Amino acid sequence: MSESVGRKAAGGAGVTAPANNVLSVQALSRGHRRLAWLVAFLLAMGCLAAVTSLVTQARDGKPFDLHGWRDGSLGHSMDRAIDVPYAPALHRWQDAVRYRVFGDLGRQVREGCPGWLFYADGLHAPVQAGQETPARADGSDVLTDARIASLHHYADALRASGIRLVVVTVPDKSRVETEALCGLNQDARMTQRLAVWQRALDQSGVARVDLLPALQAARPAFFRTDVHWNARGAQAAAQVVGAAVLPLLGAAGDARFKHATEPAAPRIGDLLTLAGLADVPDAWRPAPDIVANETLQAQHSGGLLDAGPAAQVLLAGSSFSRRSAFAERLGERLGQEVWNVSLDDGQFDRALQSIWHDRANWPHSLRVVIWEMSEDALSMPLEGAR
Repeated sequence: MSESVGRKAAGGAGVTAPANNVLSVQALSRGHRRLAWLVAFLLAMGCLAAVTSLVTQARDGKPFDLHGWRDGSLGHSMDRAIDVPYAPALHRWQDAVRYRVFGDLGRQVREGCPGWLFYADGLHAPVQAGQETPARADGSDVLTDARIASLHHYADALRASGIRLVVVTVPDKSRVETEALCGLNQDARMTQRLAVWQRALDQSGVARVDLLPALQAARPAFFRTDVHWNARGAQAAAQVVGAAVLPLLGAAGDARFKHATEPAAPRIGDLLTLAGLADVPDAWRPAPDIVANETLQAQHSGGLLDAGPAAQVLLAGSSFSRRSAFAERLGERLGQEVWNVSLDDGQFDRALQSIWHDRANWPHSLRVVIWEMSEDALSMPLEGAR
């Protein structure tokens, strides 16, 4: 049967058809080989150009690390040296192979127990040229000095205006999810700076909220593949912060919040994104969190967006105050909407600083400012005088 089909395909050309086919195949094969050699030559020239560019950069004082492929830095440097349209796909698969083969997630991410990712800057304080000085006997250094000076600046001005300041320092994920570390360790300097900061708050008479016990009781309080707290963590934090703020207001308001829950779905955490694994198949990365996202919405009968009582509580914080409906959960605990000016990448005080010079226009009803920051912000580079 197959032989008859082959003869019909030859169009009745007799014995000459197979010879013609062989010649066509040979010609096609030669063409493919030439094309393959051309592509190989172009790739080799591109690689040579990239290495030459990197060596030139090294001679100009820029780092050149032959071992950088493992952490992804060499690949990204080569991408900058030769800009090609398929570079993003190459980097995704380089990162995926690097993780699958070496278990390496790059410079910014570390894996503790399987599937549990941690931010490197939360484990080890980044080294900052000109700012990394030995700690004094009391644990303070140039970074904590600057943080404490900013604290006094804000606290004194708010106190003079009759506004109470409450500081919330969110403990790092590694300090809370200790059972998921599997050999990772947090630098003692991080603990030292946190202790100096908390001592300064107490000495300054500024109210502070210790979230660590509540977050540990709520474990898992953080997403596995993200630096932020999950709904359990945000709810636990809102309860503790609300309990500290409510006495300063006198009584809870009457605002009510409507809850809505979406179907469970994979959530690509920011640590997967930092590791370059946001857009690769699950087999090539730690599995994303499966999350049923919950939203809270105030039922307005007066408040920030309606005619009625103006804001009494200002929340100026980091991305933690913008995740897992923390601000809304806090508002529900207080019985009133919270004026949330928090910023992603808020670091130490970016959100508070962004509105500080406009405080003459703050609502006269404002009674409490909640200043939230992540623990690792205490070790971030200084950004200039306040």
